[in-house]
Amino acid sequence: MMHDSDEVTPLVRRTRVLTQRRNHDDEDEDEDDFDLILDHADDEEKKRSFHPMNQRDKSLDDSSFGLPKIDLSKQDRRNPLVRAFAAVHRLLQASSLKAVPPLEDARHYEDTGNDEPWSCSIGTREENGVWINYKDRAGSIMSAMVWILIYYSIYTVLLLAVHGHVPLTLTCLYCTLAVLMLSSHAKTALTDPGAVPSSALPLPEHQHNTFHSMCSQCQTYKPEKSHHCRICNRCISGMDHHCPWMNNCIGAANMKHFILFLIYTWTASALVLLLFIVNYFFCTSALCEFTGVEIVLVRVMSLISLGALMFTSSMLMNVIFNVVTGTSTIDRLKMKLADTWHKETAAEIPLTDIFGIGPKWTWMIPTDPLFDDYDRVVGYSTRQRLLRKLRAP
Repeated sequence: MMHDSDEVTPLVRRTRVLTQRRNHDDEDEDEDDFDLILDHADDEEKKRSFHPMNQRDKSLDDSSFGLPKIDLSKQDRRNPLVRAFAAVHRLLQASSLKAVPPLEDARHYEDTGNDEPWSCSIGTREENGVWINYKDRAGSIMSAMVWILIYYSIYTVLLLAVHGHVPLTLTCLYCTLAVLMLSSHAKTALTDPGAVPSSALPLPEHQHNTFHSMCSQCQTYKPEKSHHCRICNRCISGMDHHCPWMNNCIGAANMKHFILFLIYTWTASALVLLLFIVNYFFCTSALCEFTGVEIVLVRVMSLISLGALMFTSSMLMNVIFNVVTGTSTIDRLKMKLADTWHKETAAEIPLTDIFGIGPKWTWMIPTDPLFDDYDRVVGYSTRQRLLRKLRAP
């Protein structure tokens, strides 16, 4: 039997539950440490207990003490399309084609807290398998407008290329940027931005804090730098803002895709404006003269590109400022209203917490990033993840 005088790691002391209550005064502090986990467990889990030796000796399980055995196996909540893509990805990586980014990394820790099986349903609730904010009609319309404008720009460039007004090289370059824009927009809109589950618990290094924030709307633990979005109706980890053009929140899990969309849109808009400026002011060839419908298409696209360039420039400066100062748009607005901006100090956000720890060239591809510690990035853990860490070989 393990005594209080034995050396016990802080994580073990916070995740185990005493099998029986003793009436000694020296154990009051231990029972208080476990109250936080019990408060977040459901009624059935509250009845379960874990003997201290279970955390030290992996050969023993809960059934050894007459207790129900806990299934700690992780469910795969990825939708079938993502799972199929991952299977093809692994096949290519194992073959002679080594150009695709690796799915595994020596420092990679992947455990997104998906402890329930995937469900074929859409929405922003915890039980939904596909993240789509379909209830916000205004956001859905604005998100669809982005795709319409991008398709319009592709049509205009291809039409000009057919009539010889745009070189083939620039046409291919713009179409590539357009595909990357659409891919990044889709990933930003359809990726869970970091919604906090009902089973969220403070990180082990924060569980000794005197106070823990709770969301009055979700009735769950509220990690640091998370905010409740009234449109998504969820608390979002690392929430920067809710973007109506994406019809989704911008949080810790989809910040990479949002930044890539801004970069691709800025580059494509600058390319189009530069092309039209050169065509209008410096080109004297007959191929540079637009006629009929082409003039209208070029004028409309010039206005769209100019607006997109100005908008993405301001958003990129905002994102860069947030990364350098370690804040978010919402936090910065709150600090300005409270006149505490000059008093706040925060560490710079590491780029690996946004783009992952994969090869640098994969940072510019709209694929999900690999984090070295998912719990640290999102700011919370779960009971299942803590126990899996303890029982990991």
